[in-house]
Amino acid sequence: MPSTVPLTQLSTSRRDQLDRVVEAGLAKQGRVFALSLEPVKQSLGDRWASKRDHIWDAAERTLERRLPPPDVFMRVDDTTFVAAVASRDAYDGQVLCADILRGLLSFFLGRNADDDVVLKRVASLDGGGLQCVQIDPFAPRPLKPSQDTPPVPSRGPEDWTPPLAGRRLTASIQTASHETVDVAFEIVPVWRLDTDSIGAFRIARDVAHGAALSSAQQEAVDRATIDVLLPLLDEYRREGGVFALIAPLSFSTLALGRTRLSLIQQWAPVADLMRQVVILEMQDMDAGVPTGRTGETAAMMAPFFRGLMVGIDDVNAAGKALSEHPFSGVVIDGDRLSVPTLLGRLIQAARKATRNILLVSGPSGLDDGSLKRAGVTHVAGRQTSGIPAPETDPVRRDAWVPA
Repeated sequence: MPSTVPLTQLSTSRRDQLDRVVEAGLAKQGRVFALSLEPVKQSLGDRWASKRDHIWDAAERTLERRLPPPDVFMRVDDTTFVAAVASRDAYDGQVLCADILRGLLSFFLGRNADDDVVLKRVASLDGGGLQCVQIDPFAPRPLKPSQDTPPVPSRGPEDWTPPLAGRRLTASIQTASHETVDVAFEIVPVWRLDTDSIGAFRIARDVAHGAALSSAQQEAVDRATIDVLLPLLDEYRREGGVFALIAPLSFSTLALGRTRLSLIQQWAPVADLMRQVVILEMQDMDAGVPTGRTGETAAMMAPFFRGLMVGIDDVNAAGKALSEHPFSGVVIDGDRLSVPTLLGRLIQAARKATRNILLVSGPSGLDDGSLKRAGVTHVAGRQTSGIPAPETDPVRRDAWVPA
């Protein structure tokens, strides 16, 4: 539904600048956006008036860095700024503005702010106000069928053929000593407990016999994970998917420049879809990681993905990781916990920083109501509608890596 942003507080010079932006056709092209700091104002209450100037100074420094010319931005009222993105197309402008607003809100609110992001596209400048339409800030890029082919309808996870859930593949990782480590991959549905519907799919991976991996072997497993992901993204593009894919990668691989660059180069052909569709799940976080390294690594990976989640199995490591970056959510794998009673403490630690908690392999005997009351929002791996998983031929990937 259209809404109006009044321009009563806009100076004459700013109004003239805004008129020029609209006259240049950027609004008609969908490249002008209204972003609001209202959640920060609501959070501060009576303290907003005394802190407003400081908050706007900090926000404008960020905007100057993220929106250099030819992009322009301007403050139009107490909590709203308008960004005209001339440097990229409408969708990439939307992604950029959503990322800027999410970062600002997360910083000022001190927590993950995905649910607080309200992004509006400016449709026109009409008299005393901007006519705006609210949009989904994290929606995938609209498909653009060619003139020679009929449009591809958007398809949700329930009507995907053949079903994604239950697809299985294997990778064989060979070391310098000619030992082989098998890794099993399976595509599992992620269910939202509030709607009892599939909201995403996750790539689950399991190392045979729980073998301990060297850093080189872990890198090979991560590269094999990308090999599993790439054809899924090709299928997603072809079929018009409208859901997210969660891909786990090891922190040890992502934290090193050489191995991180190697992964980025591997997915380069589908980098646009990675940013639209894939949620990165950073695994193997450790309380011994140097302070700041988690936040630094997450910040470097964020531009490549739709969102970032972090796997947690230790309370101290969880608190440290969640304090360094506004992750979109956490993943708790019951099979990785040292003791079952640790689950409740991990959920408590996670809820201080994010509203999205994905439980994998949770304790038996807990129904959805109990999980929701405990704070869990998503569960992975539930059997879908009694549909048997399709039989797939194992796809083996042999990778020689140093021991």
